[in-house]
This record gives sequence, structure tokens and C-alpha cells, in this order.
Amino acid sequence: MLRVLTAASLLALTLPAAEYDRRVAEVTRTPGFAAFWDFVKREPAATGTPRFDAHKPKRESADLRLDAVNYVLDYWNEGRPATYADFPLLNEGPFGQAIQIRNETDAAFRPVLLVPRARLHGSGIDAKGTGRGVSLVVWLKRESGNHAMAGIWHEGTDLHGAAGLAKRVELGRRQYALFAGLAANTAGVGAHVSENG
Repeated sequence: MLRVLTAASLLALTLPAAEYDRRVAEVTRTPGFAAFWDFVKREPAATGTPRFDAHKPKRESADLRLDAVNYVLDYWNEGRPATYADFPLLNEGPFGQAIQIRNETDAAFRPVLLVPRARLHGSGIDAKGTGRGVSLVVWLKRESGNHAMAGIWHEGTDLHGAAGLAKRVELGRRQYALFAGLAANTAGVGAHVSENG
């Protein structure tokens, strides 16, 4: 289980509003700032559960709302859909809120929050090419499991694994990511930058 410490509904905010605003402003004033999900900011409520939205620079027009998906369903056509209910809010963390990433035991259910690749192309977080750099920051309490915490990373589904070839086959498209635990170092934190993203 993993707790991603960030911030979810302004009503549940444990920080005074002025302190929350100050902390968000401190992050968004960072030179080169591209996006920041605090789990407080959400899209306007229409129907259902409003998705988490990113704080972005004024120049950014990309739709960076986070979708809840089960990647096993998306690629192998197995398991149930993921929803925001699969990421419980914890009312803690430096921005007043956190989500919990559970240690899932069902091999057909691996929920993630993501921005679909088609929506992030050309955005500030789509850092690629000569001379480009990226910084990632994640506040978390790691309780179990190995997880990609932030970045643009798709390992690909074009390899035969224990589950067989995926129903939806895609080549790996990796750019950069911050991981909490990896197969080679299950207790560590690792950052990867790829040359083939």
C-alpha cells in the first residue's frame, strides 16, 4: 500500500485556505513549472465524481485531468474498471490531502491514475529532445508494493509474459519516471530517463 501525499476536496482540506494557497503558489512559481496535482483541485462537477485536475501555467492548454483506469482491463481485456473509489482520500499531507494506492491482490486489477498519452502530447510535461530537463517531486509514505509514482512511462505490451500477449499490443514508450520500488531494488526509490520515449 502506498499513500501519495498531496492535497482532495476543498471541503476536506485540513489546512487553512490561506496556507493552502501559499503552498500551491510556492510550487507554481518555480521556474520551468509545468504541472502540479495536489488532489484538492478538481474539474468542475458535472456528473459523477469530478476528476483531479492539475495546477498549470497560464500558457498550458493541455487537458491534464487524471483518469482512473485498470490497465489490465485496457490491455488484456480482463478485470473490472477502476474508479476514483479505488483511491481513498486520507486527509493528510503537505497540501492537506493524500490518496492511498492499495496493494492489490487481484492479478486482473491494477488501478492507476493517468493522463492519456494523446492528451499530454505537446504539453509542458511532454519533455523530450535535446537540452530538455525534468524534475519530479512526490510526497509519499510507502507501505508496500512497487509503483511508478510520476512521469511518462509505458513499458509496452508487445512482449510475451506470464499472462500471454496483450489484446491491445503497443510498443513501450518511455520518457521519464520516478518509481517507488523496482524489481531490482524493492525497498528503494529510483528515477529513470529513457532515450526512446
